[in-house]
Amino acid sequence: MLQRFKTMVRKFRALSLRGKLFVLLILLSLVPTLTVSFISQYLIVRSSTNYTAAISSQLIEYMANEINNYFIGMNETLNTVVINSEFQKFLSVPKDSVPDQSGYSISFRPLLQLLIQSKKEILSVLYLDSLGKVYSESQKVHIQYEYPFQKDPVFSQVFGMTKEGLLAPHPMNYAVTPSAGQQVVTFVKPVIDLQQKSVGSWLLIEIDAAWLQKMMDHTKLGQDGRMVMYNRETGELVNFGEAGTLPEGLSGQLKDHSRSPEPFLATLEGNRYQVMSHPIPLGGWTLVGISQLDEVSKGIEQAQTITYIVAAISLMLALLIAFPVMGAVLKPLYRLKSGMQMLGRGTSVPIEHSAQDEIGFLINTYNRMLDDLEILRKEVLRSKLSEKEKELLQLQAQINPHFLFNTLETIESYSLHNDGEAVSDMLQCVSRMMRYNVRKDRGLARLEEELEYTSDFLHIHSYRYGRRVQADFAIAPELLDAPVMKLSIQPFVENSLKYGWSPLADDDDFRLRISVQPDGDHWVFTVADNGSGMPEDVLQRMENLAAAGGEPSDPYFSRHTGILSVYRRYELAYGERFSMRIGRNRPEGRGTLVQVRLPRSGDNPVMP
Repeated sequence: MLQRFKTMVRKFRALSLRGKLFVLLILLSLVPTLTVSFISQYLIVRSSTNYTAAISSQLIEYMANEINNYFIGMNETLNTVVINSEFQKFLSVPKDSVPDQSGYSISFRPLLQLLIQSKKEILSVLYLDSLGKVYSESQKVHIQYEYPFQKDPVFSQVFGMTKEGLLAPHPMNYAVTPSAGQQVVTFVKPVIDLQQKSVGSWLLIEIDAAWLQKMMDHTKLGQDGRMVMYNRETGELVNFGEAGTLPEGLSGQLKDHSRSPEPFLATLEGNRYQVMSHPIPLGGWTLVGISQLDEVSKGIEQAQTITYIVAAISLMLALLIAFPVMGAVLKPLYRLKSGMQMLGRGTSVPIEHSAQDEIGFLINTYNRMLDDLEILRKEVLRSKLSEKEKELLQLQAQINPHFLFNTLETIESYSLHNDGEAVSDMLQCVSRMMRYNVRKDRGLARLEEELEYTSDFLHIHSYRYGRRVQADFAIAPELLDAPVMKLSIQPFVENSLKYGWSPLADDDDFRLRISVQPDGDHWVFTVADNGSGMPEDVLQRMENLAAAGGEPSDPYFSRHTGILSVYRRYELAYGERFSMRIGRNRPEGRGTLVQVRLPRSGDNPVMP
């Protein structure tokens, strides 16, 4: 690839000036057209998918709430049966005691009949328990009471359920023909024996699956959209809507996005799908809507066709206009060459046109001028950066003694109490921190090393006060190798602890968050806490520091140099390319928030 690029560069250089201008004219006409076209296509896709996702999500949420409310109402009706005193007695009746079963069922049977009469889609109400009793109430179905429910692949899972749930559509194998093949959805209601305080019985509401399918078919998700039910625990998918196979791999995509309810795009079997979901809490399932993006894809294909037509027309216009215009463009270049040639001889004369092709002489002369200017610029820059580096290293050195003295006092305190393990741990932290401070790296380190230094600081702080600080780190992985100035994050952490943390406060009263995230051509690190925060006068001084560009007149900073030193180091290294903001942590309503914005570049910010 690199060799091919070099070949193209050589061919371009070998072209005449007229040919070079022609190539550039084509690029200027085609590149903007193609760029605008592709950006427009991207925006069309994004806006279309966002709009359809918003509408479809509302429909999915509405249907999920309707189904959930339906089962909530049914559950409340069954609760009246469960608390019935005769029904509670019925739970403990042995399987062989038929007269007692009949006597108790007289009391709660009307409640079940009322439920069946009020909801025509209910085909049957079953009662199963661990004693082997089977009870049924239905006006449409006759069951086989000797049917082995505990061995049935579907009903065997009922005997282990302790909370309400749904069973996937299944045939009524236990029913007498002709209802045996009818598909039903079973709502399972575990029954608590109020005396035993345990679940040993279950009420099963058999709902016609065709009714649920008809209800879902009323809501359409586009021409090819459909709704399915997804079991988050088993990964099972159930298609209640129109007939058709589900895209292969949909279950895996749903499992990968199970923690987020947001819509997402998925490529399945070569087609693009938009997938929305909403949970049905009472049933333990999730209602999922899927729709193809065919219409959007067709629009993109049409936009691409128009783009190619416009590009072809632009190319033809470039061919027609380029060569007449090139003659006029070349004339001032020849005059410029002749004038620069005379200027090289020490004579200043008006620029005139010349037929000789002296463009090479023009370029060589211009390049020599640029080389001379570049050498001069580097000399000046090297001198300035050398001064900057000295000042940066002096400012960095001001931070180390303050922390070192406090740490040594803490180690002395633990040694007096004969806590050798703590002393060893702190000495290891100090050793790492000191090696980090004194190594010869011109004041720069990887972000990961600066964060490890900050972690060691917090670790020693926990020894000093006997309590660990609740600290969260949110770091973008791609920034861990980014170069940062040493000791540029820890002072802000120390400042948060100084003004916001107290060893007497509860753990929830103070939480520290350190975040480093990319933001376009920059990256932003944030140190925020929810503690008591800086006093108003100190906060005002910090805000004045940023407004004054690191040159405050307030004598306060002659005694408190930590934040000032860090600000000065950033100012010297980055100039106007960085910004720092210190204020209240508004989302928390209290505490302090420090946000520093730096250019995202792999170049050394100090040395050339």
